[in-house]
Amino acid sequence: MVQNKSHSPKSPPAEEVIGMTKGSRYRFVSKGSGADPFVSIGTFKGYTAFGHDTALTILLDPEKEGETPFTRIIPCNAVLTIDVLSFKPEDKQEEKEEVKVYFG
Repeated sequence: MVQNKSHSPKSPPAEEVIGMTKGSRYRFVSKGSGADPFVSIGTFKGYTAFGHDTALTILLDPEKEGETPFTRIIPCNAVLTIDVLSFKPEDKQEEKEEVKVYFG
């Protein structure tokens, strides 16, 4: 079970965090198939379509040394909480070159 922590010693100050940015590390708690929540820790890679909804694409941290990391897709409506572990400011140049896709 996840403990309620308002600010951990390694997380960035709240005034530095504005939205989710690619390359930042997060701890996602989402709805699982049972009573317990599902915890995913990794690097945010971006958003993707998931049926008619939007999902978060996460490159998970390996659980064991030497393990190959893999990508997890979490539907946005399943997310319960998001903890910022390390924040990477947005690269304005990258934002201009990225193709914007809107689902509606």
